[in-house]
Amino acid sequence: MKKILCVAMALVITTLSLCGCSSSQNFVKDEMFALDTIIRFTIYDDDEQLCKSTIDACKAEIVRLENLLSATKESSDIYKLNHSSGEAVKVSDETLYLIKNACEISAKTDSAFDVTIRPLMSIWGFDTKEYKVPSNDEIEKTLLNVGYENIAINGNEITLKKGMALDLGATAKGYIGDKVRNVINDSSVYSAIVDMGGMIITKGDGKSDDESCFTIGLQYPDDNGECFFTFDCLEGTISTSGGYQRYFESDGVRYHHILDSKTGKPSQSDISSVTVIGEQGFECDALSTAFFVMGVDKTIGYVNTHKNDSFKNSRVIILSSDMNTLYLSEEFKNDNLNHEILAPYSKDIEIVYI
Repeated sequence: MKKILCVAMALVITTLSLCGCSSSQNFVKDEMFALDTIIRFTIYDDDEQLCKSTIDACKAEIVRLENLLSATKESSDIYKLNHSSGEAVKVSDETLYLIKNACEISAKTDSAFDVTIRPLMSIWGFDTKEYKVPSNDEIEKTLLNVGYENIAINGNEITLKKGMALDLGATAKGYIGDKVRNVINDSSVYSAIVDMGGMIITKGDGKSDDESCFTIGLQYPDDNGECFFTFDCLEGTISTSGGYQRYFESDGVRYHHILDSKTGKPSQSDISSVTVIGEQGFECDALSTAFFVMGVDKTIGYVNTHKNDSFKNSRVIILSSDMNTLYLSEEFKNDNLNHEILAPYSKDIEIVYI
């Protein structure tokens, strides 16, 4: 049998059903609350104690990294940077790596993803959940404090201009996911699924037959929770971004949390949801956010430009804002893994390979 997960079109993943698809039918499930979400572990192996110890090691690694990278824990590198008032802060090698790579993705996506967007998140209330619609003057003033190019790096010392602040929400989870994958790989368990809320990490046994893969379902962007598209995935990270779950309404207008760093307002692109599948969770996490802001044409341009380098082993799934077109990387057509639009959605959605 297959493991079937349904991925919500924003930052939440809902497990609809979970069945062992491997030759090992033994598994251990557990969960924890961290990174502002419920993280669910399912580890498959005949050795129950190995499953439990692997989950414990994953939890310990998540706690360690959250303490290092959280924007709200006063002992963390990110908290110190965000409250540095323009002074240089010495950070760990891991924090330095994360910020450097975040800046590289910001540059490659023309700031569609920008790690310094936190001041904008604050004036909209997305960091405190005290939501409000800021005035245009407040947005324009805040935009002066947004821009990854204003991060100064000197060795392990990082300086943010006074008024700037980092938001690693679209990168830290991916980086932590990569570290969790390392823990799982080191443990030698048969296979595993980690549901990190908007991101899935899978570990398989490396085979290519139907009995060794996971079936992932993408949830249609409405309130019924049904999957409209499924695809088989061996081992990798799946990250989804969309604007239909984390939002607030004011005077009949819905405002979602994925902000455009150029306008200071929620992105108005022609994408309803975008999913990135790849080997590196850090990149999948950041790019799913960036692509949502960039829109269909610019995302396709990015994929085609980088398909022989940084995006070589990655794939993208884009649902248009009118919900009529599903854009898929051409690798979906060329590989041996199944993918399909489910009824009744199949009569309304056209697949376009890019």
